[in-house]
Amino acid sequence: KGKAEHPVMNFHKGQQSNQRDFSPLTFLPRMIRSLSQRCFGLNFWVCFPLDLHVIPVWQKGITGKGVVITVLDDGLEWNHTDIYSNYDPAASYDFNDNDPDPFPRYDSTNENKHGTRCAGEIAMQADNNKCGVGVAYNSKVGGIRMLDGIVTDAIEASSIGFNANHVDIYSASWGPNDDGKTVEGPGRLAQKAFEYGIQKGRGGKGSIFVWASGNGGRQGDNCDCDGYTDSIYTISISSASQQGLSPWYAEKCSSTLATTSADLHNECTQTHTGTSASAPLAAGIFALALEQNPDLTWRDLQHIVVWTSEFDPLANNPGWKRNGAGLMVNSRFGFGLLNAKALVDLADPVTWKHVPEKKLCIVRDDSFQPRELKAAGEIAIEIPTKACEGQENAIKSLEHVQVEASIEYTRRGDLHITLTSPAGTTTVLLAERERDTSANGFRNWDFMSVHTWGEDPAGTWTLKITDTSGRMENKGRILNWKLILHGTSEKPEHMKKPRVYIPYNAVQNDRRGVEHMDDMMEVSLEPHKKK
Repeated sequence: KGKAEHPVMNFHKGQQSNQRDFSPLTFLPRMIRSLSQRCFGLNFWVCFPLDLHVIPVWQKGITGKGVVITVLDDGLEWNHTDIYSNYDPAASYDFNDNDPDPFPRYDSTNENKHGTRCAGEIAMQADNNKCGVGVAYNSKVGGIRMLDGIVTDAIEASSIGFNANHVDIYSASWGPNDDGKTVEGPGRLAQKAFEYGIQKGRGGKGSIFVWASGNGGRQGDNCDCDGYTDSIYTISISSASQQGLSPWYAEKCSSTLATTSADLHNECTQTHTGTSASAPLAAGIFALALEQNPDLTWRDLQHIVVWTSEFDPLANNPGWKRNGAGLMVNSRFGFGLLNAKALVDLADPVTWKHVPEKKLCIVRDDSFQPRELKAAGEIAIEIPTKACEGQENAIKSLEHVQVEASIEYTRRGDLHITLTSPAGTTTVLLAERERDTSANGFRNWDFMSVHTWGEDPAGTWTLKITDTSGRMENKGRILNWKLILHGTSEKPEHMKKPRVYIPYNAVQNDRRGVEHMDDMMEVSLEPHKKK
């Protein structure tokens, strides 16, 4: 579809250019460069200790067949040897030049290689002795060229909502500047495109939007200030190093759901990493789940990700906590490392029960008056709620929680915001950002958290806004707030028994032995392709 045909767009005039950054790394540490081609090519996501357990899914004959993914990026070299056989023109468009061909613009620096690399991770052809193999190597992949030029709200909306009843999964490894000082989210049209995809995409089951959480860690950035990863409609994906640690580039935020660990001119690459690489890996794994069960809704998939992601491989990192529903969660990794086998097994259509209807409960205090905050001060707001008990929209089991707030402050980056649930789970909604010297504060900004997933929201919540800097010139006010609860009126079927955590990767390592990894990787993929 061209821009004028997009279902959520009805004007194009007066569009402002948006600064959009990829989520690649600006340089590659020597330690990562030294990884062997074999481990990094076929592919770093099967390397111990952070095995994503994709191979057992392939051995069941599940390879992404029948699932369509599109990569929202700088174009797609669709005639690449590793991509051509899986290329889907119906999942592709060039919104920079407004034509159907997403082929990237070549230049002397190969600047526009990002989208092709992401697509390769998802759907590189198997057994052709080229670059490697995609996670969902029998899926179909398209490309939306939308980042190689002026990026407007209209272009973003057209891309996010493109052919929503043909495309199943949208993978995006970009967002606002990861500079530690930007606060920005989708414009009005892009937000409508997300809503359209959730409500109408995939025949009403909801489009799957996979978003890289960002690489601004070195700049002290916080992805809660990125309205794309902070959306309830996106699955925000972070990264872990092969040592099972939080990488130097990773951002922390309460909206991250989970974690994961091909090139231009028909060439291969060994330098595609960061959360740019993590989001397409996740998109490929989700394609495996959708082949297993095409009837999964967008919320089904988020629940399955929460319930099957692995804490154990990342347990040596600080910041893990057990929430009131017994789930391990971390602001660096969400609910843990994706486990393709567990995810696909839980999605089995014979046993999976769709999650109950989504409910929305909004809690506000209409009598609230603006409160002043000064240097080294704190505002604590107690929020009692019955979670809409006795009403049609009553919530007993949480999914996403949002705090929408307007705050004036002389130095936005000195603010620290936490939310504590009735079960005692404390979530950092905003960490300090040293580079953020803006006096613009926040205007009706949604701070979103998944950390209380599965909890009963009834009781007293506590919202705290703190200035931790002690800069004597700081001052401001919290103008208004509301607590937005998303969830269900009864526990989903799979959550009626406690989540049991097992040392899954440790078991695999002991059974196979790292020395047998080469034998495992030599097995041809051809016998496992679905007919």
